[in-house]
Amino acid sequence: MKRFSLLTLIIVISAFSLAPSRVYFKDLRKYHMGSKTVPADVKALDGKQISIVGYMVPFDSVDKIDRFVLLQAPFMGCYHVPPPQPNESVLVNSKSVSPDLSYDPVMITGILKIEESYVEGYLVSLYTLNATAIRPAQQKDAELDGLPANFHMFSEF
Repeated sequence: MKRFSLLTLIIVISAFSLAPSRVYFKDLRKYHMGSKTVPADVKALDGKQISIVGYMVPFDSVDKIDRFVLLQAPFMGCYHVPPPQPNESVLVNSKSVSPDLSYDPVMITGILKIEESYVEGYLVSLYTLNATAIRPAQQKDAELDGLPANFHMFSEF
């Protein structure tokens, strides 16, 4: 049997502790708008590296995307349907990774900050994710079950 040195053991343990936590939108919805306290399990994610799967909604341009909103499912906005709430979206800063627009699910890895994010005076999200990696995800990795009742998706899903 091979023996591991203490240094090897420390490196292995460090590698596991540095791996991003997979976070789900159902977890983020636990922090309700107007609440004076952030739930402990959500607060524990603040400043941590996480990965989350969702769908991109760019703000300014589809040519050079440096920030976008990540939603649990593809959103079909309508003037008579309320948009996803700020605890159901993540504002992604993506300047460092410059993604291409995707209508398919993507996995975003980065540092999560629990903070109100405003765009043109409107509260967009209670979460900001500074992306370090964006990669394609599988449809099966997206959280398409358990969507809020008012969430309208594109009809093909």
